[in-house]
Amino acid sequence: MTAPISELSPMLTLGEALTLVSWWKPLLFLPFFIAWAWLISDVYDKDAQRWYLKREAWNIGHIGAGFLAVLAVILVPLPIFATLPIAVVILISDAAIYYFMRNADDRVPEGQKWSLSSFAERAEARRAAKEAGKSGKVELRIMGPKGVIPAPVEETPEYTVRVIAESLLSAVIEHRASQMDIQPIKENVYGASMLVDGVRKGIRQMPAPEAVAAIDFIKRSCGLDAEDRRRKQRGEFSYATPEGEVKVNAGVTTHGSSKGMLLSLLVDPVGQVQMKLDELGLLKPQLATFREMVAEGQGIVLLTAPPDQGRTATLYAVLREHDAYTSNVQTLEKEPQAVLEGIRTNEFSADGAEAEYHTTLRSILRRDPDVVGVAEVPDEATAKEATLADHERTRTYLSFRADDPLRAIQLFSRMVGDDKRTSKSLHGVVTQRLLRRLCRTCRVGFQPTPDMLKKLGLPPETKQLFRKGGTILEKDKEVTCPTCGGGGYLGQIGAFAVHPIGPDERRHIASADMKALKSTMREKRQLSIQQAALNHVLNGDTTVDEVVRVTQGEKKQASGDSKKEPPTS
Repeated sequence: MTAPISELSPMLTLGEALTLVSWWKPLLFLPFFIAWAWLISDVYDKDAQRWYLKREAWNIGHIGAGFLAVLAVILVPLPIFATLPIAVVILISDAAIYYFMRNADDRVPEGQKWSLSSFAERAEARRAAKEAGKSGKVELRIMGPKGVIPAPVEETPEYTVRVIAESLLSAVIEHRASQMDIQPIKENVYGASMLVDGVRKGIRQMPAPEAVAAIDFIKRSCGLDAEDRRRKQRGEFSYATPEGEVKVNAGVTTHGSSKGMLLSLLVDPVGQVQMKLDELGLLKPQLATFREMVAEGQGIVLLTAPPDQGRTATLYAVLREHDAYTSNVQTLEKEPQAVLEGIRTNEFSADGAEAEYHTTLRSILRRDPDVVGVAEVPDEATAKEATLADHERTRTYLSFRADDPLRAIQLFSRMVGDDKRTSKSLHGVVTQRLLRRLCRTCRVGFQPTPDMLKKLGLPPETKQLFRKGGTILEKDKEVTCPTCGGGGYLGQIGAFAVHPIGPDERRHIASADMKALKSTMREKRQLSIQQAALNHVLNGDTTVDEVVRVTQGEKKQASGDSKKEPPTS
């Protein structure tokens, strides 16, 4: 006789089924789940929103992972000590997937990639900010035209905006930046970047409202009209660290565009152009040649370089070589960066009655000046106007963008539209690039191989060159260099090509024979920018890698511009 089914497979009552999992066992899972939920809601969700990383899709994925982890604890027919690790692995995997995919996303700048050390640094920064907030203070002391700008009350929108602005300003101090720019990079996203020893580095990306609020704060700090989002405005302010050990004087330029607001902050704008001619990086033979050109005092001399390569500093330095108290020295500039003692500055404004740049130059030249420094050549009319000056009585320096001397002459001649007129007026061309200068504290010497010296064209008897370091030994322990902050470079030095234009050169320019002009320059043993840069390598001022970076970038830019007219100002 067959036994009843109930005896073979006893049925569980509802009460018995509800106690399959003991009440205390899920509590073991709760701390892991709470920690994961905090990470997702307080860190990952805000991070995804900040960098526009498909926030909704990620949140759906996180919720799904959390649901699976809970089901693993409750429904998997295994002991809790087996299901708990499964659930924890699910949560950790979810967090790890976001971590790695977020770091691989191009929308997250290099400086904002996550690492274990970065988490510790952010935690410490949040703690410091919280403590600062409790005392009603913020980190930087900001001074505008009317004095110190007081810190706003914590937990107000104004406080949040100031913290955002201060994070950008602090990055300038931390990295010794010479310039910071905030501008739109794509729809509803702004990017903040800075120039450190001439190299562009990203600070962070931010949503448009956050960036515009920071720009408005900086504008108000300068005493500018924050509500005017179209007109170009310029102002100044300063800020310092809490103890006052670092103070930054900043010049700010803002204006609107079709894509949004733009801000450019120049650190110590006057100090950046206060160098003398012999402090720029000219080699001794070049310095002597340059000063001979200055003493001649006739015709046009072209001062050219790519953007952000020190043209203004060179223009101001060469103008100071002229005695402003015995000569009539003037400048024509759109945005004067400094007041030059004894030199009359003519600031051009398109809003003024004389709204043509070239007519302003014509007016200056009609006053019979001895020396005129023209900071920009924005159009052909300006170039033509410069060639009409009395070149026997007036020296004119024209500053514009060009990568090399031959390119500068070609571009100038093309703007003038007359090779013969160009050749008669031109008395010299000076082109420059800036190299990062090695930190003397941590640079590392090495013996170059004969093949390396031959390839670079350096003297075979060279015994030592230098490469960047970044660290020093302190009590037999390797530590970050305190001088350069670990970057290996500190400041910049110029590499110049200085070419006087004599009768032979004028003949080649008049016939537009650039090959013959280049050959003549070589015959006179006038150094190219690359040769000057390699001399700085021999002197221990920079590295071979830096020369390669600068000269290769120069070639790439030249090839990219071969079919397109480059900007001249």
